[in-house]
Amino acid sequence: MRNTNPEEKLETLGSVVKVQQVIDFMVLGVLQQQGKQYNNQMEQFILRKLEGTGVNNAYLTTRLQFLFDNGHVNRWWDTDKRFNRYYSITDSGITYFLQMQHELPGRVEKALKVYHQFDAYIREFDSH
Repeated sequence: MRNTNPEEKLETLGSVVKVQQVIDFMVLGVLQQQGKQYNNQMEQFILRKLEGTGVNNAYLTTRLQFLFDNGHVNRWWDTDKRFNRYYSITDSGITYFLQMQHELPGRVEKALKVYHQFDAYIREFDSH
């Protein structure tokens, strides 16, 4: 039977809050708060702030590359040790951070609502 009264799609699940936005916000936030940081320092910061939930190291590197390519961070090698790369935030990074700071609270609120609704749906199967 054809649905004559379909629900209106307001958003897609993938657009609610993206992991990349979480990482970008946290990286730019720590760079603003604490100044230049190594990759592993930022990874440890994320682990502390999210109480043990971390990010795949390769994905963090990908996001740092994105932030660099878009002019949001500077990076440079510490002496000749090729594994010690410092990052710092740029003016463009501050602008991007402020934009996310404005947009993300509503997105997080929406994500919490969606996850709560999904949790309620999962629980419908508890009695079966």
